[in-house]
Order: sequence, then C-alpha cells, then structure tokens
Amino acid sequence: MKKLLITLPCFNEEQVLVKNLGIIYHYAQENFQDFDWQILIVDNASTDQTWRLALAEQQKQPAKILTDQEFEKGRGVALRRAWGKFADFNVYAYMDADLATDLKDFRLLVIKVAAGYDLVTGSRYLKDSDIIRNPKREILSRIYNLLLKLALRVSFKDAQCGFKAFSGRLVRELVPQTQDNGWFWDTELMILAGRQDYRILEIPVSWLESRDEVRRSKVSHWTEIRRQLKNIYKMRKRLKF
Repeated sequence: MKKLLITLPCFNEEQVLVKNLGIIYHYAQENFQDFDWQILIVDNASTDQTWRLALAEQQKQPAKILTDQEFEKGRGVALRRAWGKFADFNVYAYMDADLATDLKDFRLLVIKVAAGYDLVTGSRYLKDSDIIRNPKREILSRIYNLLLKLALRVSFKDAQCGFKAFSGRLVRELVPQTQDNGWFWDTELMILAGRQDYRILEIPVSWLESRDEVRRSKVSHWTEIRRQLKNIYKMRKRLKF
C-alpha cells in the first residue's frame, strides 16, 4: 500500500483550520482507503492561535494527524523543510488551507501521481476549469502566467494554484534544489521539473476565491507584481536564458 502525505501549510488560519481539517480528514477516510495516508499541518510562522489549534487536533487523531512548525515565513521554506523531515512517503500533496479548490478533484490528483506522474497540479486555466475570482486578481494572475511563457518558455498554464501532488522521487531529488522561500516556489519547482524531464500533468479544477475581509492579504498587488518580476528575472539568470 502506497503512503500518502496530505500537507496543509498554514499562516494565521485560526478561523478555518479546525473546520477545513475536518473536511479533509473525512474526505481522506472516504476516498483513500487504498492508501496509508496521514495529514501534516505545517504552521508557517503564524502569529495567531494556528499552532495551538494544530496541536489540539493532533492529540485527537495522533495516528493520522502530524504537525510541524516553521518559524520563517513562506510556503516554499515551510514545505521544503517539512517534507525533508517526512521522507518515506510515495505521494506528497498539499492544498491551501482555505480549500478554495474543490476537493472533488483531489483523488484524481493523487491517483495520477501513484500511476507514474511526478507532478500533478490543479489548473484554473484549462478548458474544463470552473473558477470564480476577483477580476483584478484574475487579470494579474493571467498576466503573470503570460510573463512566464514569454520570459521562461514554460508550457504549463497555471503556476500558482495551491493544489498539487508530487512523487516521492521528485520530492527527494528536486525539492532540495529549490531556492525560493515564498510564493514563487511553485513556479520554480514546476520549471525545474520540466527542464529535468519529470512527468508533469495539469488537471482542470473548480476554484472559488474564499478570502474574506479578515483573512485578506495585506500585501498590495503592486508589491507582489514587483516581487514576482524580480523572481522571474532571477530565474532567467539562473537558467542562463
């Protein structure tokens, strides 16, 4: 039986963690009976009660729920370090804690990796994808993906959907090669995987933007644009375009 690690990176998610962890747990019970699965909650430098809640949930189900705490901000550093501590799984998956991506597609994500793909990602920009999103964020996201195609010649359509699964081989071989600590990590990993001939697949997903006023990002759109342009430039230099 293959081992599956379902990872939930969390930064200040006290409002949704317990509820959404319960949803994921019951989904796994019903849909992954053919896997030896566990859920890993990674507290990514939260300043609220996320870590306390994670520990409380682990105590309820210690055989199925794991916890790890990272004191440096950024999804990239959190996943890279956490997965380095849990190195014996066949399939690694993660999703955003707000569950913006509908879980109905999660088993397909995992099954495709178990069947031989190295990286399977949800994509909001395939023909059969169904998304509801703030228009400004939608436009900026599409511009970002267009810049990736022009500057780095990528073939994938959606770099940053927080709904991915990876083979154990890719996690052990390629994740340690990543350098970005933040949101560019997904893009970096997909680019490196494509250039090193790992098998990549995008699947359509249903995605509903679920940010509310309390959980809304405090980073301005223009700050994020500048940051990502800098990341793209650094990646071009690294890959010697």
